[in-house]
Amino acid sequence: MAKDQVPDNAPRAQGRVLKWILMSGTALTFVGLMVAGTAALHMRANAEVPPQANPPVSVNTKALILADSYEITERFAGRLEPARQTQLSFERGGLVRQVLVEEGDEVAKGDVVAALDTVKLKAERQTLKAQIGELIARRDLAAATLKRQEELNKKGWRSAQNYDEARFSLKEIDASLSRVEAAIASLDVDIEKSQLRAPFAGTIASRTTDEGAVVASGSNIVELLETAQRQVRIGVSVEAAAALKVGQSYKFQASGRIVSGTLVAKRPDLDPRTRTVSVLFSVAPQSSVPFGEIVELVLPRTVSARGTWLPISALTEGRKGLWSVLTVTDRDGASVVEREAAEILHIEGDKAFVRGTFSVGARLLLDGINRVTPGQKVVLASEG
Repeated sequence: MAKDQVPDNAPRAQGRVLKWILMSGTALTFVGLMVAGTAALHMRANAEVPPQANPPVSVNTKALILADSYEITERFAGRLEPARQTQLSFERGGLVRQVLVEEGDEVAKGDVVAALDTVKLKAERQTLKAQIGELIARRDLAAATLKRQEELNKKGWRSAQNYDEARFSLKEIDASLSRVEAAIASLDVDIEKSQLRAPFAGTIASRTTDEGAVVASGSNIVELLETAQRQVRIGVSVEAAAALKVGQSYKFQASGRIVSGTLVAKRPDLDPRTRTVSVLFSVAPQSSVPFGEIVELVLPRTVSARGTWLPISALTEGRKGLWSVLTVTDRDGASVVEREAAEILHIEGDKAFVRGTFSVGARLLLDGINRVTPGQKVVLASEG
């Protein structure tokens, strides 16, 4: 081989060297890009401000206003009833000849509602009247006899026995006349009482006897309710009874309507079964509420107690039957959540009157109760 001749494998070696150089350049370029990207991420991360840990929660509050008392509305139930209600009956027995009323009829005082048969009574009266005629005739004879005895006495011819008989015979006949006249008067009373009259104006509630029945004395014929006077009898608590005043007007609810009534009387004793005081109200007669309807006395009352009204949603149940509320107070220039004990005195709708350990100036936490804990700092969004 000549000295200047190049070997056949020289181009292959050069190709391999060139390929290695290209691959090394690509790798270096990739590494450089990775380093530059990492540096950029670090610079960007250092430029951002880290978030603040546990930022204060924004809450809505309401100032607690303490009061020395609260108003409640008590309701006591009773029934509307007539002022007078009676079962009408005859004082004597007999055959019922007429019943002149039906259930629901209105009657005035003195109206005849039923009548007994009086044929026998009138016959007895006629007999007694005949006896009076007989006694009058006998009396005339006795009076004439006594007159003749007196004339004989003036002439000195009288008999003492005959004179006494004539005188006492006249007195006996007079006594008999008085007895028969009294019997006739008694029959007249029985005849008058054979007509059953309404003792007061009202409405016939029931009729239990018809014509043709033979009734005994005191048997119920009809039931009469007085409609001109209505009343309500209600049992109320001792505290409510003490506040009621005789003659004052009060409001009732019956059948969805408002009815006014005046306190007539209240009993001085306590019902041992219900532990209530019975009070009686007179209701306006123009009321259309039917008898027997349930009537509620609506009675506002003031209860002396130191506390405040809270929404029920602000209360959480604690231990041993107590309740608690969350309030916001100022502490070292910050608004801090605190837990206060509360006792429910009265509930009305969606609010409750409570007394507790909170003081004047405290602010009630209205919402976000489940997002805060006692001792946590908060920010006041709004205050009622």
